[in-house]
Amino acid sequence: MFRKIAILAVLVVMLYSCSQAPQTTGETQVLKISELVAEPLGFEGKEVTFEGTITHICRHSGDKMRVNQMEDADFSIMVMLEDFQTQFNQDFEGRNVKVTGVLKTRVRNIGQLEEQHEHDHAHDGEEGHECSSTEEAAKRLQERGITPDIVAFIEMKGFEIIEVAAAEEAEEAIEIAEVQKSGDGC
Repeated sequence: MFRKIAILAVLVVMLYSCSQAPQTTGETQVLKISELVAEPLGFEGKEVTFEGTITHICRHSGDKMRVNQMEDADFSIMVMLEDFQTQFNQDFEGRNVKVTGVLKTRVRNIGQLEEQHEHDHAHDGEEGHECSSTEEAAKRLQERGITPDIVAFIEMKGFEIIEVAAAEEAEEAIEIAEVQKSGDGC
């Protein structure tokens, strides 16, 4: 009898301890584009996932697209399509997408270091203005009183086209039908 109670107690403890283990779902956190562009250096070199609306696919090279935040089009980010370039065309504009990729940054106004250097005529033993990182470039600009203009972009590692829910499609169809009824044709 004592043996059966001991075995039962051990089983209860094992089951309880297993149920207390942290559960991981493997799902990645979906960020807002506004979060990525507000503090791009905080995400530099990290894999991120976000959702948005494709507003432009480059017609010249086809190697990049602009994605706007769905609920606030004031925020957007450039996505370098990388190996996925052949899977996109202009027909995707206006569609919603979930993108996973590595966030990269660059300083758009890095040329101002050279301009200021030419005006200062003080070389301080430096040879050029090559910077090993965006953070270093931003620091050098700030040291010279120049506000760095940092831009973020994504090197795509994966994507998923997000289909509009059936209810939203029905709403859009009703709105289109109402517009067509009220108009006088083309």
